[in-house]
Amino acid sequence: MKKGYKLFVVMIMFFAVEACNKETAKTQVEVMTSLLANKNWFLDYTVTDNITKSYIGQATYFASYYKDGTIKDSDGLSGTYTIAISENKSKIYVNIKTNNGNFFEVVYDIISIGESKLVLSKPVKGQSSPIQLYFNSK
Repeated sequence: MKKGYKLFVVMIMFFAVEACNKETAKTQVEVMTSLLANKNWFLDYTVTDNITKSYIGQATYFASYYKDGTIKDSDGLSGTYTIAISENKSKIYVNIKTNNGNFFEVVYDIISIGESKLVLSKPVKGQSSPIQLYFNSK
């Protein structure tokens, strides 16, 4: 009887921990979404293979993320986005429709996100390290 009781307690604890983990992930996604949404994020600079390219003071690229899950950018592209936690990383999945009607997906790792700073990372074919993109919301 004691063995069965211990197993029952362990199972209850496991399910409680799993529920907390799911709730924590949901809360993290909600916080990241609220920090990201309804702002124009202007690209300040990029870093690729330890080479920094600055866009400060130039007519620059920006992306606008909205609470309804849509995104528009300064190139005239639009689509949808979702934030999720996958492989223990926070990610933004962006589905874009090009001007000629083609669809493609871009997946960014969220390195950091705050009220006015956003750092994303994504792999680039043919490069040894991912590109890091540094944004601010003016």
